[in-house]
Amino acid sequence: MFIKIFEMMSRNQLLFSAVISSFLAITCAAVIGSDTGSAATAFGSYAITGTKTSSNIQPNARPFRRNILDLQNDTPAWSLYLQAMSAMQNSNENSQLSYFQIAGIHGQPYIPWNNVGTGPVSSWGGYCTHTSVLFPSWHRPYLALFEQVLGTYIQNIAQQYPPELRQRYQAAADNFRIPYWDWASDSQVPPAITQPQIQVTTPTGIQTITNPLYQYKFQGYFSQSALLNGLGQTVRNPDTVDGPSNYDKINALMSGEGATGKSWTALVKIKDYDTFATTALPGTSIEAVHGEIHTIIGGDNGHMTLLDWSAFDPIFWLHHCNVDRLFTMWQAINPSAFMTPLNEPGTFTLPRNSFDTQFTPLTPFTSNNFGTLYNSFTARSTKTFGYAYPEVQDWLFSPADLARNVTAQVNAMYDPTGIFRRDPKKALNPRSKLTVGSTTKEWSVQVQVSKFDLGGDYFYVRIFLGDVPANPQDWAMSNNIVGSLPIMPPPNIGAGPLPDIRVHNEFVVTHNLLGPDHDPEDVKKMVPYLKEKISWRIQKMDGTVVPTEKCPSLRVAVQDEVVTMAKSIYELPIYGKKTYHPEVTNDKIGGDKGGAAG
Repeated sequence: MFIKIFEMMSRNQLLFSAVISSFLAITCAAVIGSDTGSAATAFGSYAITGTKTSSNIQPNARPFRRNILDLQNDTPAWSLYLQAMSAMQNSNENSQLSYFQIAGIHGQPYIPWNNVGTGPVSSWGGYCTHTSVLFPSWHRPYLALFEQVLGTYIQNIAQQYPPELRQRYQAAADNFRIPYWDWASDSQVPPAITQPQIQVTTPTGIQTITNPLYQYKFQGYFSQSALLNGLGQTVRNPDTVDGPSNYDKINALMSGEGATGKSWTALVKIKDYDTFATTALPGTSIEAVHGEIHTIIGGDNGHMTLLDWSAFDPIFWLHHCNVDRLFTMWQAINPSAFMTPLNEPGTFTLPRNSFDTQFTPLTPFTSNNFGTLYNSFTARSTKTFGYAYPEVQDWLFSPADLARNVTAQVNAMYDPTGIFRRDPKKALNPRSKLTVGSTTKEWSVQVQVSKFDLGGDYFYVRIFLGDVPANPQDWAMSNNIVGSLPIMPPPNIGAGPLPDIRVHNEFVVTHNLLGPDHDPEDVKKMVPYLKEKISWRIQKMDGTVVPTEKCPSLRVAVQDEVVTMAKSIYELPIYGKKTYHPEVTNDKIGGDKGGAAG
Protein backbone atom coordinates (compact mmCIF):
# COMPACT_ATOMS: atom_id res chain seq x y z
CA MET A 1 0.00 0.00 0.00
CA PHE A 2 2.88 2.32 0.79
CA ILE A 3 4.41 1.81 -2.65
CA LYS A 4 1.08 2.59 -4.29
CA ILE A 5 0.71 5.92 -2.49
CA PHE A 6 4.36 6.80 -2.42
CA GLU A 7 4.79 6.73 -6.22
CA MET A 8 1.57 7.86 -6.62
CA MET A 9 -1.11 41.18 -22.91
CA SER A 10 -2.22 42.94 -24.63
CA ARG A 11 -3.97 46.08 -23.29
CA ASN A 12 -7.38 44.78 -24.39
CA GLN A 13 -6.76 41.49 -22.64
CA LEU A 14 -5.79 43.27 -19.44
CA LEU A 15 -8.79 45.54 -19.62
CA PHE A 16 -11.07 42.55 -20.18
CA SER A 17 -9.49 40.66 -17.29
CA ALA A 18 -10.04 43.65 -15.00
CA VAL A 19 -13.74 43.72 -15.97
CA ILE A 20 -14.00 39.96 -15.39
CA SER A 21 -12.29 40.27 -11.99
CA SER A 22 -14.61 43.07 -10.91
CA PHE A 23 -17.65 41.16 -12.12
CA LEU A 24 -16.58 38.01 -10.28
CA ALA A 25 -15.85 39.98 -7.12
CA ILE A 26 -19.30 41.59 -7.14
CA THR A 27 -21.12 38.37 -8.06
CA CYS A 28 -19.26 36.21 -5.56
CA ALA A 29 -19.57 38.80 -2.82
CA ALA A 30 -23.31 38.77 -3.34
CA VAL A 31 -23.34 34.98 -3.07
CA ILE A 32 -21.25 35.04 0.09
CA GLY A 33 -23.43 37.75 1.58
CA SER A 34 -26.63 35.86 0.84
CA ASP A 35 -25.45 32.33 1.63
CA THR A 36 -23.08 32.69 4.54
CA GLY A 37 -22.88 36.31 5.55
CA SER A 38 -26.55 36.41 6.55
CA ALA A 39 -26.11 33.36 8.76
CA ALA A 40 -23.16 35.01 10.44
CA THR A 41 -24.99 38.23 11.17
CA ALA A 42 -28.21 36.53 12.21
CA PHE A 43 -26.58 34.81 15.18
CA GLY A 44 -23.49 36.97 15.64
CA SER A 45 -20.73 34.51 14.66
CA TYR A 46 -19.37 33.09 11.43
CA ALA A 47 -19.26 29.28 11.43
CA ILE A 48 -15.89 27.96 10.26
CA THR A 49 -16.47 24.40 9.12
CA GLY A 50 -13.89 24.15 6.38
CA THR A 51 -14.78 23.09 2.85
CA LYS A 52 -16.91 19.94 2.75
CA THR A 53 -17.49 19.49 -0.99
CA SER A 54 -15.92 16.49 -2.71
CA SER A 55 -16.47 14.36 -5.81
CA ASN A 56 -14.46 11.48 -4.33
CA ILE A 57 -16.56 8.34 -3.88
CA GLN A 58 -13.97 6.59 -1.70
CA PRO A 59 -15.39 6.19 1.85
CA ASN A 60 -14.02 8.74 4.36
CA ALA A 61 -11.60 10.19 1.80
CA ARG A 62 -11.09 13.95 1.76
CA PRO A 63 -9.70 16.09 -1.06
CA PHE A 64 -6.02 16.95 -0.89
CA ARG A 65 -4.38 20.25 -0.40
CA ARG A 66 -1.91 19.96 -3.26
CA ASN A 67 1.59 21.16 -4.00
CA ILE A 68 1.30 24.36 -6.04
CA LEU A 69 3.71 22.85 -8.58
CA ASP A 70 1.17 20.07 -9.10
CA LEU A 71 -1.92 22.28 -8.98
CA GLN A 72 -0.65 24.57 -11.74
CA ASN A 73 -0.71 21.63 -14.18
CA ASP A 74 -4.42 21.07 -13.53
CA THR A 75 -6.02 23.69 -15.79
CA PRO A 76 -9.54 23.70 -14.28
CA ALA A 77 -8.38 23.79 -10.64
CA TRP A 78 -5.61 26.31 -11.36
CA SER A 79 -7.89 28.63 -13.33
CA LEU A 80 -10.57 28.53 -10.65
CA TYR A 81 -7.98 29.21 -7.93
CA LEU A 82 -6.51 32.27 -9.63
CA GLN A 83 -9.89 33.77 -10.54
CA ALA A 84 -11.22 33.20 -7.03
CA MET A 85 -8.12 34.75 -5.45
CA SER A 86 -8.51 37.76 -7.72
CA ALA A 87 -12.21 38.15 -6.87
CA MET A 88 -11.58 37.72 -3.15
CA GLN A 89 -8.80 40.33 -3.17
CA ASN A 90 -11.12 42.75 -4.98
CA SER A 91 -13.91 42.33 -2.43
CA ASN A 92 -14.78 45.35 -0.29
CA GLU A 93 -12.35 45.76 2.60
CA ASN A 94 -15.25 46.65 4.90
CA SER A 95 -16.68 43.16 4.55
CA GLN A 96 -15.85 40.72 7.35
CA LEU A 97 -15.18 38.02 4.73
CA SER A 98 -12.98 40.15 2.49
CA TYR A 99 -9.40 39.17 1.79
CA PHE A 100 -8.36 42.29 3.69
CA GLN A 101 -10.22 41.52 6.91
CA ILE A 102 -9.32 37.81 6.95
CA ALA A 103 -5.65 38.70 6.43
CA GLY A 104 -6.06 41.40 9.08
CA ILE A 105 -6.94 38.84 11.74
CA HIS A 106 -3.23 38.06 11.99
CA GLY A 107 -2.13 41.59 12.93
CA GLN A 108 -3.13 45.00 11.62
CA PRO A 109 -5.58 46.72 11.73
CA TYR A 110 -6.13 45.58 15.36
CA ILE A 111 -9.91 45.45 15.13
CA PRO A 112 -12.29 42.76 16.44
CA TRP A 113 -13.23 40.04 13.97
CA ASN A 114 -16.27 37.75 14.27
CA ASN A 115 -17.43 39.71 17.33
CA VAL A 116 -14.59 38.25 19.41
CA GLY A 117 -12.81 40.70 21.69
CA THR A 118 -13.23 44.43 22.04
CA GLY A 119 -9.59 45.53 22.17
CA PRO A 120 -6.10 44.26 22.98
CA VAL A 121 -5.79 42.65 26.41
CA SER A 122 -2.00 42.47 26.13
CA SER A 123 0.78 44.48 24.54
CA TRP A 124 0.22 42.78 21.16
CA GLY A 125 -2.77 43.81 19.08
CA GLY A 126 -3.09 40.86 16.70
CA TYR A 127 -4.94 37.59 17.23
CA CYS A 128 -2.08 35.35 16.02
CA THR A 129 -0.16 33.24 18.51
CA HIS A 130 3.64 33.14 18.21
CA THR A 131 6.27 31.86 20.64
CA SER A 132 3.25 29.97 21.94
CA VAL A 133 2.27 26.31 22.13
CA LEU A 134 -0.90 27.36 20.28
CA PHE A 135 1.07 28.30 17.16
CA PRO A 136 0.27 25.27 14.93
CA SER A 137 -3.28 24.71 16.16
CA TRP A 138 -4.28 28.41 15.91
CA HIS A 139 -3.25 28.58 12.27
CA ARG A 140 -5.30 25.48 11.36
CA PRO A 141 -8.78 27.07 11.62
CA TYR A 142 -7.28 30.27 10.21
CA LEU A 143 -6.33 28.42 7.02
CA ALA A 144 -9.69 26.63 7.04
CA LEU A 145 -11.49 29.98 7.16
CA PHE A 146 -9.50 31.27 4.20
CA GLU A 147 -10.12 28.02 2.31
CA GLN A 148 -13.84 28.10 3.07
CA VAL A 149 -14.37 31.66 1.85
CA LEU A 150 -12.18 31.12 -1.21
CA GLY A 151 -14.15 27.94 -1.93
CA THR A 152 -17.37 29.91 -2.08
CA TYR A 153 -15.91 32.08 -4.82
CA ILE A 154 -14.66 28.99 -6.64
CA GLN A 155 -18.08 27.33 -6.57
CA ASN A 156 -19.72 30.41 -8.01
CA ILE A 157 -17.13 30.80 -10.78
CA ALA A 158 -17.40 27.11 -11.76
CA GLN A 159 -21.12 27.55 -12.42
CA GLN A 160 -20.39 30.25 -15.00
CA TYR A 161 -18.56 27.92 -17.42
CA PRO A 162 -20.40 26.87 -20.58
CA PRO A 163 -22.32 23.56 -20.45
CA GLU A 164 -19.67 21.57 -22.32
CA LEU A 165 -17.07 22.49 -19.61
CA ARG A 166 -19.23 22.89 -16.54
CA GLN A 167 -19.06 19.32 -15.28
CA ARG A 168 -15.27 19.28 -15.45
CA TYR A 169 -14.93 22.62 -13.69
CA GLN A 170 -17.58 21.73 -11.12
CA ALA A 171 -15.65 18.57 -10.20
CA ALA A 172 -12.49 20.68 -9.86
CA ALA A 173 -14.37 23.14 -7.66
CA ASP A 174 -15.75 20.39 -5.41
CA ASN A 175 -12.28 18.92 -4.87
CA PHE A 176 -10.45 22.20 -4.54
CA ARG A 177 -8.41 22.86 -1.41
CA ILE A 178 -5.75 25.54 -1.01
CA PRO A 179 -2.24 24.62 -2.23
CA TYR A 180 1.07 24.60 -0.38
CA TRP A 181 4.65 25.50 -1.29
CA ASP A 182 6.88 22.68 -0.09
CA TRP A 183 10.03 24.74 0.55
CA ALA A 184 11.52 21.74 2.38
CA SER A 185 11.70 19.82 -0.93
CA ASP A 186 12.14 22.66 -3.39
CA SER A 187 13.46 25.84 -1.83
CA GLN A 188 12.99 28.05 -4.89
CA VAL A 189 9.98 30.33 -4.97
CA PRO A 190 7.38 28.83 -7.34
CA PRO A 191 7.82 30.71 -10.64
CA ALA A 192 4.07 31.14 -11.06
CA ILE A 193 3.89 33.53 -8.11
CA THR A 194 6.73 35.76 -9.36
CA GLN A 195 4.91 36.93 -12.51
CA PRO A 196 2.83 40.16 -12.47
CA GLN A 197 0.51 38.74 -15.13
CA ILE A 198 -0.70 35.18 -15.62
CA GLN A 199 -2.82 33.26 -18.08
CA VAL A 200 -6.01 31.45 -17.04
CA THR A 201 -8.96 29.76 -18.69
CA THR A 202 -12.01 31.84 -17.79
CA PRO A 203 -15.67 31.00 -18.55
CA THR A 204 -15.26 33.00 -21.78
CA GLY A 205 -11.88 31.60 -22.84
CA ILE A 206 -8.16 32.01 -22.21
CA GLN A 207 -7.28 35.42 -20.78
CA THR A 208 -4.25 37.13 -19.24
CA ILE A 209 -5.08 38.60 -15.85
CA THR A 210 -3.28 40.41 -13.05
CA ASN A 211 -1.67 37.64 -11.01
CA PRO A 212 -3.31 37.54 -7.55
CA LEU A 213 -0.43 35.42 -6.21
CA TYR A 214 2.10 38.12 -7.06
CA GLN A 215 0.92 40.73 -4.58
CA TYR A 216 -2.08 42.18 -2.76
CA LYS A 217 -3.10 45.77 -3.41
CA PHE A 218 -4.67 47.65 -0.51
CA GLN A 219 -7.88 49.49 -1.41
CA GLY A 220 -7.92 52.35 1.06
CA TYR A 221 -8.82 51.20 4.56
CA PHE A 222 -5.42 52.48 5.67
CA SER A 223 -4.14 55.90 4.72
CA GLN A 224 -1.04 55.75 2.52
CA SER A 225 1.17 56.90 5.39
CA ALA A 226 -0.18 54.18 7.69
CA LEU A 227 0.82 51.38 5.31
CA LEU A 228 4.13 49.57 5.63
CA ASN A 229 6.75 51.78 3.95
CA GLY A 230 3.87 53.80 2.51
CA LEU A 231 3.36 51.12 -0.13
CA GLY A 232 -0.07 50.35 -1.50
CA GLN A 233 0.85 46.74 -2.31
CA THR A 234 2.78 43.88 -0.76
CA VAL A 235 6.42 43.29 -1.73
CA ARG A 236 9.01 40.55 -1.10
CA ASN A 237 12.53 41.29 0.08
CA PRO A 238 13.05 44.51 -1.89
CA ASP A 239 16.52 46.08 -1.83
CA THR A 240 15.09 49.46 -0.82
CA VAL A 241 12.00 50.67 1.01
CA ASP A 242 10.16 51.44 -2.21
CA GLY A 243 11.90 48.86 -4.42
CA PRO A 244 10.44 45.87 -6.29
CA SER A 245 10.47 42.29 -5.02
CA ASN A 246 13.88 40.65 -5.40
CA TYR A 247 13.40 36.97 -6.21
CA ASP A 248 17.04 36.36 -7.07
CA LYS A 249 18.00 37.31 -3.53
CA ILE A 250 15.16 35.28 -2.03
CA ASN A 251 16.11 32.17 -3.99
CA ALA A 252 19.80 32.55 -3.12
CA LEU A 253 18.95 32.84 0.58
CA MET A 254 16.54 29.93 0.39
CA SER A 255 19.22 27.75 -1.22
CA GLY A 256 21.47 28.23 1.80
CA GLU A 257 18.76 28.18 4.45
CA GLY A 258 18.75 24.40 4.90
CA ALA A 259 14.99 24.01 5.24
CA THR A 260 15.22 20.36 4.22
CA GLY A 261 17.48 19.31 7.07
CA LYS A 262 15.77 21.55 9.62
CA SER A 263 12.32 20.23 8.71
CA TRP A 264 13.54 16.61 8.86
CA THR A 265 15.16 17.15 12.26
CA ALA A 266 11.98 18.64 13.70
CA LEU A 267 9.85 15.85 12.23
CA VAL A 268 12.00 12.89 13.32
CA LYS A 269 13.76 14.05 16.48
CA ILE A 270 11.07 15.82 18.48
CA LYS A 271 8.53 13.60 20.24
CA ASP A 272 7.16 16.22 22.62
CA TYR A 273 4.25 18.27 21.25
CA ASP A 274 5.17 21.53 22.97
CA THR A 275 8.79 21.42 21.79
CA PHE A 276 7.75 20.67 18.21
CA ALA A 277 5.12 23.42 18.24
CA THR A 278 6.96 26.47 19.54
CA THR A 279 10.20 28.38 19.89
CA ALA A 280 9.27 29.03 23.52
CA LEU A 281 11.13 25.85 24.53
CA PRO A 282 14.72 24.69 23.90
CA GLY A 283 15.26 22.59 20.80
CA THR A 284 14.19 22.72 17.18
CA SER A 285 10.56 23.37 16.26
CA ILE A 286 8.27 23.84 13.30
CA GLU A 287 7.77 27.45 14.39
CA ALA A 288 11.51 28.10 14.13
CA VAL A 289 11.75 26.75 10.57
CA HIS A 290 8.65 28.73 9.62
CA GLY A 291 10.08 31.96 11.03
CA GLU A 292 13.24 31.73 8.95
CA ILE A 293 11.17 31.40 5.77
CA HIS A 294 9.12 34.46 6.73
CA THR A 295 12.18 36.68 7.09
CA ILE A 296 13.82 35.41 3.89
CA ILE A 297 10.67 36.19 1.89
CA GLY A 298 10.14 39.56 3.55
CA GLY A 299 13.68 40.78 4.11
CA ASP A 300 14.14 44.14 5.81
CA ASN A 301 11.48 45.99 3.83
CA GLY A 302 8.90 43.35 2.85
CA HIS A 303 5.56 42.41 4.38
CA MET A 304 6.23 38.75 5.17
CA THR A 305 8.78 39.66 7.85
CA LEU A 306 6.36 41.64 10.01
CA LEU A 307 3.64 40.03 12.15
CA ASP A 308 1.40 43.03 11.53
CA TRP A 309 1.47 42.68 7.74
CA SER A 310 2.60 39.18 6.73
CA ALA A 311 -0.85 37.66 6.09
CA PHE A 312 -1.64 40.25 3.41
CA ASP A 313 1.02 38.76 1.14
CA PRO A 314 -0.56 35.92 -0.90
CA ILE A 315 2.54 33.77 -0.34
CA PHE A 316 1.60 33.65 3.36
CA TRP A 317 -1.17 31.14 2.63
CA LEU A 318 1.12 28.89 0.57
CA HIS A 319 3.76 29.04 3.30
CA HIS A 320 1.45 28.34 6.21
CA CYS A 321 -0.35 25.59 4.33
CA ASN A 322 3.01 23.79 4.18
CA VAL A 323 3.57 24.43 7.89
CA ASP A 324 0.19 22.82 8.58
CA ARG A 325 1.13 19.94 6.28
CA LEU A 326 4.35 19.25 8.21
CA PHE A 327 2.38 19.56 11.46
CA THR A 328 -0.13 17.00 10.15
CA MET A 329 2.67 14.61 9.22
CA TRP A 330 4.23 14.98 12.68
CA GLN A 331 0.83 14.28 14.26
CA ALA A 332 0.51 11.11 12.19
CA ILE A 333 3.95 9.92 13.33
CA ASN A 334 3.19 10.81 16.97
CA PRO A 335 -0.57 10.18 17.31
CA SER A 336 -0.65 10.11 21.11
CA ALA A 337 1.44 13.26 21.69
CA PHE A 338 -0.45 16.40 22.65
CA MET A 339 0.16 19.69 24.35
CA THR A 340 0.81 20.35 28.01
CA PRO A 341 0.15 23.77 29.61
CA LEU A 342 2.63 26.49 28.73
CA ASN A 343 2.90 30.21 29.40
CA GLU A 344 1.14 32.56 26.94
CA PRO A 345 3.05 35.66 25.72
CA GLY A 346 -0.21 37.53 24.99
CA THR A 347 -2.41 38.44 22.00
CA PHE A 348 -5.45 40.60 21.18
CA THR A 349 -7.61 38.33 23.36
CA LEU A 350 -5.20 36.18 25.41
CA PRO A 351 -3.63 37.85 28.47
CA ARG A 352 0.12 37.67 28.85
CA ASN A 353 1.33 35.09 31.39
CA SER A 354 -1.91 33.15 31.29
CA PHE A 355 -1.53 29.42 30.70
CA ASP A 356 -2.32 27.87 27.35
CA THR A 357 -3.93 24.45 27.42
CA GLN A 358 -5.63 22.28 24.82
CA PHE A 359 -8.88 24.03 25.78
CA THR A 360 -7.65 27.62 25.43
CA PRO A 361 -9.89 29.35 22.84
CA LEU A 362 -8.33 29.81 19.41
CA THR A 363 -9.78 33.26 18.94
CA PRO A 364 -11.53 34.52 16.87
CA PHE A 365 -12.48 31.23 15.17
CA THR A 366 -15.93 29.81 15.90
CA SER A 367 -17.31 26.43 14.89
CA ASN A 368 -20.96 27.55 14.71
CA ASN A 369 -23.16 30.63 14.50
CA PHE A 370 -23.61 30.67 18.27
CA GLY A 371 -20.04 31.66 19.10
CA THR A 372 -18.48 28.34 20.15
CA LEU A 373 -14.77 28.94 19.80
CA TYR A 374 -12.37 26.33 18.53
CA ASN A 375 -9.63 25.13 20.82
CA SER A 376 -6.59 22.95 20.15
CA PHE A 377 -8.56 19.83 21.06
CA THR A 378 -11.44 20.51 18.65
CA ALA A 379 -9.03 21.66 15.91
CA ARG A 380 -6.68 18.70 16.41
CA SER A 381 -7.71 16.80 13.27
CA THR A 382 -7.80 17.86 9.62
CA LYS A 383 -10.99 15.77 9.34
CA THR A 384 -12.82 18.54 11.18
CA PHE A 385 -12.18 20.93 8.31
CA GLY A 386 -12.64 18.57 5.35
CA TYR A 387 -9.17 18.33 3.86
CA ALA A 388 -6.14 16.04 3.79
CA TYR A 389 -2.59 15.99 2.48
CA PRO A 390 -1.27 13.43 -0.03
CA GLU A 391 1.15 12.01 2.55
CA VAL A 392 -1.49 11.49 5.27
CA GLN A 393 -4.35 9.40 3.91
CA ASP A 394 -5.64 8.43 7.34
CA TRP A 395 -8.74 6.66 5.99
CA LEU A 396 -6.58 3.87 4.54
CA PHE A 397 -4.57 2.85 7.61
CA SER A 398 -4.68 2.07 11.28
CA PRO A 399 -2.88 4.72 13.38
CA ALA A 400 0.18 2.45 13.70
CA ASP A 401 0.37 1.73 9.96
CA LEU A 402 -0.24 5.38 9.15
CA ALA A 403 2.69 6.36 11.37
CA ARG A 404 4.96 3.93 9.50
CA ASN A 405 3.73 5.09 6.10
CA VAL A 406 4.23 8.78 6.87
CA THR A 407 7.65 8.04 8.42
CA ALA A 408 8.72 6.43 5.15
CA GLN A 409 7.60 9.46 3.18
CA VAL A 410 9.40 11.87 5.51
CA ASN A 411 12.60 9.85 5.16
CA ALA A 412 12.31 9.69 1.38
CA MET A 413 11.52 13.37 0.92
CA TYR A 414 13.71 15.06 3.51
CA ASP A 415 16.44 12.78 4.96
CA PRO A 416 19.54 15.01 4.79
CA THR A 417 21.98 12.12 5.33
CA GLY A 418 21.14 10.54 1.99
CA ILE A 419 20.44 7.11 3.48
CA PHE A 420 16.78 6.95 2.53
CA ARG A 421 16.19 10.07 0.46
CA ARG A 422 14.46 9.45 -2.85
CA ASP A 423 17.18 11.43 -4.61
CA PRO A 424 20.42 10.94 -2.59
CA LYS A 425 22.18 13.55 -4.75
CA LYS A 426 20.01 16.20 -3.09
CA ALA A 427 21.11 15.21 0.41
CA LEU A 428 22.90 17.88 2.43
CA ASN A 429 26.53 16.77 2.46
CA PRO A 430 25.80 13.02 2.71
CA ARG A 431 28.22 11.36 5.11
CA SER A 432 29.65 8.12 3.78
CA LYS A 433 30.04 6.56 7.24
CA LEU A 434 26.32 6.72 7.91
CA THR A 435 24.52 3.56 6.92
CA VAL A 436 21.29 1.83 7.87
CA GLY A 437 21.35 1.15 11.62
CA SER A 438 24.73 2.81 12.22
CA THR A 439 25.46 4.93 15.30
CA THR A 440 26.99 8.38 15.30
CA LYS A 441 27.30 11.54 17.36
CA GLU A 442 25.29 14.52 16.23
CA TRP A 443 26.69 17.90 17.28
CA SER A 444 24.40 20.90 17.53
CA VAL A 445 24.24 24.47 18.78
CA GLN A 446 21.46 25.58 21.11
CA VAL A 447 20.52 29.28 21.06
CA GLN A 448 18.35 31.29 23.45
CA VAL A 449 17.62 35.02 23.40
CA SER A 450 14.86 37.41 24.51
CA LYS A 451 12.67 38.96 21.83
CA PHE A 452 13.00 42.44 23.33
CA ASP A 453 16.73 42.56 24.02
CA LEU A 454 17.02 45.28 21.38
CA GLY A 455 13.96 47.18 22.56
CA GLY A 456 11.57 45.84 19.93
CA ASP A 457 13.86 45.96 16.89
CA TYR A 458 13.94 42.92 14.61
CA PHE A 459 17.29 41.14 14.51
CA TYR A 460 19.15 37.90 13.77
CA VAL A 461 21.44 35.76 15.85
CA ARG A 462 23.80 34.29 13.24
CA ILE A 463 25.90 31.22 14.07
CA PHE A 464 29.14 30.54 12.17
CA LEU A 465 31.55 27.62 11.97
CA GLY A 466 34.75 29.04 10.56
CA ASP A 467 35.74 32.48 9.32
CA VAL A 468 33.11 35.21 9.40
CA PRO A 469 33.00 37.37 6.24
CA ALA A 470 34.44 40.84 6.75
CA ASN A 471 31.40 42.43 5.08
CA PRO A 472 28.25 41.94 7.21
CA GLN A 473 26.15 42.06 4.04
CA ASP A 474 27.70 38.70 3.10
CA TRP A 475 26.86 36.97 6.38
CA ALA A 476 23.48 35.54 5.42
CA MET A 477 24.87 33.67 2.39
CA SER A 478 28.27 32.73 3.81
CA ASN A 479 29.43 29.14 3.30
CA ASN A 480 30.38 29.12 6.96
CA ILE A 481 26.99 30.07 8.38
CA VAL A 482 25.36 27.29 10.38
CA GLY A 483 22.05 29.03 10.85
CA SER A 484 20.25 32.27 11.64
CA LEU A 485 17.67 32.75 14.37
CA PRO A 486 15.33 35.59 13.35
CA ILE A 487 13.85 37.54 16.25
CA MET A 488 10.56 39.24 15.38
CA PRO A 489 9.05 40.90 18.46
CA PRO A 490 5.43 41.98 18.10
CA PRO A 491 4.69 45.69 18.33
CA ASN A 492 4.41 46.57 22.02
CA ILE A 493 1.25 48.57 22.69
CA GLY A 494 1.05 50.84 25.72
CA ALA A 495 3.49 51.85 28.43
CA GLY A 496 5.33 49.71 30.95
CA PRO A 497 8.41 47.50 30.78
CA LEU A 498 9.01 45.33 27.75
CA PRO A 499 8.18 41.66 28.31
CA ASP A 500 10.86 38.98 28.63
CA ILE A 501 9.85 36.46 25.96
CA ARG A 502 12.57 33.88 25.28
CA VAL A 503 13.07 32.36 21.84
CA HIS A 504 14.99 29.12 21.23
CA ASN A 505 16.37 27.21 18.31
CA GLU A 506 18.81 24.40 17.62
CA PHE A 507 21.18 24.10 14.66
CA VAL A 508 22.80 20.80 13.70
CA VAL A 509 26.45 21.36 12.77
CA THR A 510 27.44 17.77 12.01
CA HIS A 511 26.97 18.31 8.28
CA ASN A 512 29.61 21.05 8.46
CA LEU A 513 32.13 18.64 10.01
CA LEU A 514 32.96 16.49 7.01
CA GLY A 515 36.49 15.35 6.26
CA PRO A 516 39.18 13.18 7.85
CA ASP A 517 40.15 15.82 10.42
CA HIS A 518 36.62 16.30 11.74
CA ASP A 519 35.41 13.00 13.14
CA PRO A 520 32.18 13.60 15.12
CA GLU A 521 32.96 10.51 17.21
CA ASP A 522 36.23 11.94 18.55
CA VAL A 523 35.10 14.21 21.39
CA LYS A 524 38.68 15.07 22.43
CA LYS A 525 39.33 16.57 18.99
CA MET A 526 35.87 17.97 18.40
CA VAL A 527 35.71 20.14 21.54
CA PRO A 528 38.85 22.22 20.83
CA TYR A 529 37.98 22.40 17.15
CA LEU A 530 34.51 23.78 17.86
CA LYS A 531 35.86 26.08 20.56
CA GLU A 532 38.11 27.67 17.95
CA LYS A 533 35.67 27.74 15.05
CA ILE A 534 32.21 28.52 16.46
CA SER A 535 31.23 32.16 16.78
CA TRP A 536 28.11 34.30 16.54
CA ARG A 537 27.03 37.77 15.55
CA ILE A 538 23.99 39.97 16.16
CA GLN A 539 22.63 41.78 13.12
CA LYS A 540 19.52 43.90 12.68
CA MET A 541 17.24 43.23 9.75
CA ASP A 542 18.65 46.29 7.96
CA GLY A 543 22.17 44.83 8.16
CA THR A 544 23.38 46.90 11.10
CA VAL A 545 25.82 45.01 13.32
CA VAL A 546 25.01 45.08 17.03
CA PRO A 547 27.60 44.36 19.75
CA THR A 548 26.85 40.99 21.33
CA GLU A 549 26.75 42.51 24.83
CA LYS A 550 23.60 44.41 23.76
CA CYS A 551 21.76 41.08 24.01
CA PRO A 552 22.18 40.23 27.70
CA SER A 553 19.85 37.21 27.54
CA LEU A 554 21.80 35.50 24.74
CA ARG A 555 23.05 31.99 25.51
CA VAL A 556 24.80 29.78 22.97
CA ALA A 557 25.59 26.20 23.97
CA VAL A 558 27.07 23.17 22.20
CA GLN A 559 25.98 19.57 22.74
CA ASP A 560 26.43 16.15 21.24
CA GLU A 561 23.87 13.37 21.08
CA VAL A 562 24.24 9.70 20.32
CA VAL A 563 22.05 8.89 17.30
CA THR A 564 21.26 5.46 15.92
CA MET A 565 20.16 5.70 12.32
CA ALA A 566 16.93 3.95 11.33
CA LYS A 567 17.14 0.34 10.19
CA SER A 568 14.49 0.77 7.53
CA ILE A 569 12.70 3.58 5.72
CA TYR A 570 9.66 2.92 7.92
CA GLU A 571 11.55 3.77 11.11
CA LEU A 572 12.98 6.92 12.68
CA PRO A 573 16.49 7.49 14.02
CA ILE A 574 16.81 7.01 17.77
CA TYR A 575 18.26 9.91 19.76
CA GLY A 576 20.06 8.79 22.91
CA LYS A 577 22.41 10.29 25.46
CA LYS A 578 22.94 14.05 25.29
CA THR A 579 26.15 15.69 26.57
CA TYR A 580 26.63 19.44 26.92
CA HIS A 581 30.05 21.00 26.39
CA PRO A 582 30.04 24.41 28.11
CA GLU A 583 33.80 24.66 27.63
CA VAL A 584 33.21 25.27 23.90
CA THR A 585 31.47 28.64 24.35
CA ASN A 586 31.83 29.75 27.99
CA ASP A 587 34.71 32.15 27.34
CA LYS A 588 32.70 34.19 24.81
CA ILE A 589 30.06 36.86 25.38
CA GLY A 590 26.71 35.11 25.25
CA GLY A 591 28.27 31.68 25.71
CA ASP A 592 27.18 28.79 27.92
CA LYS A 593 27.93 29.56 31.56
CA GLY A 594 26.94 26.11 32.76
CA GLY A 595 23.17 26.17 32.30
CA ALA A 596 23.20 25.41 28.57
CA ALA A 597 20.81 27.47 26.43
CA GLY A 598 17.60 26.45 28.13
